[in-house]
Amino acid sequence: MANLNEASIFIDCPTESNNHIIVVAEAMPDRNDVLYHNSVIKQNAYERFEPGVFEVFKTKKSVYHHRGMSQEGKVIEQNVTPIIYNNRVIAALIMEKDISNQLLEENKMKALTEATYTLSQIVSHPSEKQLFFSDMIDESLFDIDQDLIIRYFNLTAEKLVKDIVGIDCKMGLSFVELFPNIEEMLTDGQVITIKERKLQGHYFQVKCIRLFDDLGNVSGHIIMLHDITDLKEKEKELVSKSVALREVHHRVKNNLQTVASLLRLQMRRGIPDESKHYFEESLNRILSIASVYEVILDGAYADKVDIGKLIIKIGNMLVSTGNKQRLHIHYDIQESFYLPSNIAVSVALVANELITNCVTHAFNHQEEGHIDVVFEKNNKTGKLVLMVQDDGQKEQGEYKQSFGLNIINTITENDLEGKFTIDRNHLGTLGKVVFDDWGSH
Repeated sequence: MANLNEASIFIDCPTESNNHIIVVAEAMPDRNDVLYHNSVIKQNAYERFEPGVFEVFKTKKSVYHHRGMSQEGKVIEQNVTPIIYNNRVIAALIMEKDISNQLLEENKMKALTEATYTLSQIVSHPSEKQLFFSDMIDESLFDIDQDLIIRYFNLTAEKLVKDIVGIDCKMGLSFVELFPNIEEMLTDGQVITIKERKLQGHYFQVKCIRLFDDLGNVSGHIIMLHDITDLKEKEKELVSKSVALREVHHRVKNNLQTVASLLRLQMRRGIPDESKHYFEESLNRILSIASVYEVILDGAYADKVDIGKLIIKIGNMLVSTGNKQRLHIHYDIQESFYLPSNIAVSVALVANELITNCVTHAFNHQEEGHIDVVFEKNNKTGKLVLMVQDDGQKEQGEYKQSFGLNIINTITENDLEGKFTIDRNHLGTLGKVVFDDWGSH
């Protein structure tokens, strides 16, 4: 029965002295949101909380949809029927449902009804002060009856009708004849509806509020129109600028890839062996910068770069072209960090040099190597941290005064306003760059 009705079922009986009523049996439905989390058998029922139960014992008649309070403090609805033996009520069969959410919605509707009624009274029967108040509102305000006929409008609404429709606004006019594309908002059954509409080349945010009378019947609507044309035009400008900026990024990426292609072409045509290494390093730097614009074009932002995605792209590129067998790279990036493109270019170059140093120098004395790349935000200092750790078996000081490390130092100090350190530890070599958070999110 409990499962069938999706309700809690109880049997309550009076004590021998008939002074109290206690719960003697219970059944709960098989669901997670049960009314009771603990058994209530042998607990007392009190008249002030469950008046319906006591009424059944007094009248011998069933009661339906009677509200009460459970032993756990929830608002409940009870259906109670007497169990009669020898013309005496010996017990009561009770079905309970939790109506806390229903009561909350009823209270919301009651408050909304009262508010809309008050608003209706202000608009329909305004005093001098209320009339002055409505004319101070920036929105065009209309009060229409249940037949969608205008019964009040403020000064802003009067000007709107004159400017948009080209006629004088008067009480008694049909609102939907003036603004036909708003009619569906008035007939959708919603108490409050907010949508955007285009009227005669202008954009408006339209708010429709259904009004109720004392009996809760629909008595009309309040409609407020707010001109958002300027906002829409600015949005269009931003979209146009965003499209233009993405086109610039696309051209920069293509130009960088063209330069990279020219370098590859020169390398294929033949260069001295002692110069090949420098060509490869220059090529990787160019491709790292190009990666910034590739990530931008793949993302949702016009000038923001997902730094984690950028670092992974650069790292994978360097490892795949590093001419090292059995080289593994792992990334630990806690979340997505978006930085402006100019900062991202600096981070890309730093990441390129750190990983390149590992690929080029760290594993000269071993067949297999591992690179761990970490990018995170220090919650205590608020700074961003890029760390590249290798497990290479090289001599301490092998990297000192290299051109790549000079690049890292210069970019970190001048562009990122951060600090760069490189140290040997028990694993190998750790390169670490710490810099301010330039507006990541």
